[in-house]
Amino acid sequence: MKVVITGATGYVGQNFIPALIENNSSVEILTVNLMKEEAVRLYPQPQCIHITTEELEKIVIFEPDIVFHLATLSTSRNDLAIIEPMVAANIEFGVKVLHYVSQCKNIKLFVNIGSFAQYRMGCQQVNDAYLYTATKTAFRSFVEYYSKLAHFKYVHLVPYTIYGGKDRAKKIIDYIIESLEAIEPVNMTKGEQILDFVNVKDVVGFFVHMVNHLSLFENIKNGEEFHIGTGKGTQIRELAEIIERVFGKKCHINWGGLPYREMDTMHSVAPIAKNLELLKWRANISIEEGIIMTKNNQY
Repeated sequence: MKVVITGATGYVGQNFIPALIENNSSVEILTVNLMKEEAVRLYPQPQCIHITTEELEKIVIFEPDIVFHLATLSTSRNDLAIIEPMVAANIEFGVKVLHYVSQCKNIKLFVNIGSFAQYRMGCQQVNDAYLYTATKTAFRSFVEYYSKLAHFKYVHLVPYTIYGGKDRAKKIIDYIIESLEAIEPVNMTKGEQILDFVNVKDVVGFFVHMVNHLSLFENIKNGEEFHIGTGKGTQIRELAEIIERVFGKKCHINWGGLPYREMDTMHSVAPIAKNLELLKWRANISIEEGIIMTKNNQY
């Protein structure tokens, strides 16, 4: 099995590649990177080949069976300065990848990664919360175009609120845990948002399941969408209570100290029925178990 992964040095990529190698000894991986040196350092295994974003023609030579397009520029910013780099990363780069993927003879599946924030008002209809997610939504049209042009199958994956593992960017869980030791109360919103917290191990477990059961997608309609989450919502304030129980300490939070974003996502829980019915997969780690793992540094 030959797998191309863009965004391999990012948060999810750094958890995905070791899990993939561990669960599939015959896999061959081609990573596409802005800085190849970081990928070489992270993944020195002999089954890994690394190229830069200026060497995309090597994707055709590699002849992948499946492509995971993880690379993205994710931010809640919508100022003028972010527009050009965001469009370059989330649309222009992706279209270039699609151009070369369309020339691959053995490609069986292109996997496009979206965001739950594309569904601000619920999973029934796209309603982007950020400029970032608007670019992700726009990119779908290009995936559809190249799929029809070159006759390859694609799916959209929508991960929900990912946590766990090692990540350079702080997440809501990290801020709440830090508040346990804070001298001054940490300002947060009122904490009424209900989100589906999915551990990164479950997310990459879904990806590995896809690679190891690629034949399942032969009868799945082109452009199908799968939402990756637990199917259970947890309110931010409830999350803080879980963290307090696990750590045995009280959070020091000023609830309501920050306003909600203008277009904040207030309720976002993954619909998981298709995962169970079509792919025979479900998340295994509850939010309580995930917090215990975080406390014990079980990455």
